Amino acid sequence: MSRIDVRKTYKLYIGGAFPRSESGHSYVVHDSKGAFVANASLASRKDARDAVIAARKAFGGWSARTAYNRAQILYRVAEVMEDRRPQFVQAVVQSEGLSSAKAERVVDEAIDRLVWYAGWADKITQVVGGANPVAGPFFNISTPEPTGVVAVLAPQQSSLLGLVSVVAPAIVTGNTVVVVSSYERPLPAVTFSEVLATSDVPGGVVTS
Repeated sequence: MSRIDVRKTYKLYIGGAFPRSESGHSYVVHDSKGAFVANASLASRKDARDAVIAARKAFGGWSARTAYNRAQILYRVAEVMEDRRPQFVQAVVQSEGLSSAKAERVVDEAIDRLVWYAGWADKITQVVGGANPVAGPFFNISTPEPTGVVAVLAPQQSSLLGLVSVVAPAIVTGNTVVVVSSYERPLPAVTFSEVLATSDVPGGVVTS
């Protein structure tokens, strides 16, 4: 007996929750061979404003955390990704048309990149900041500070590795981000959002 095909409609990720688009619109996502995979919510201008509001609300608490704590949280994201590695591999195969072996390398590199940036969290100030020479009886010290809410445009062709590569450096330094993921290849970004939601990342730090 054949089963009814249950078609998925993936939602947005805003403020730690997964709301449907305010517009009620969605679009069809195809795999690399043109076959139907799922529907994805099509964000409206109001959705974008809601994402910025959520990111602004989360910025104070996130930027106030210690670099060590942000490193721990980013490392936790990598751990959860490792646990869901087969799902990410499948999503990359569907989205980018890579072989399973190449998709596995892409996923591994994305996980390793998160770990790499986690290691930089408490070292950035040491490398970028410093004591500046002055002619006077005082000190002049420079130190990097978070920018605030950062808009991130993920590479359209690199649905997972490219996404991680632009999100990780922004949040590890204390910023919050509003992400525009790949339009044609959104599924790895959706799975990544699910990882963020089940990790220790506060709601609003990453919205997409």
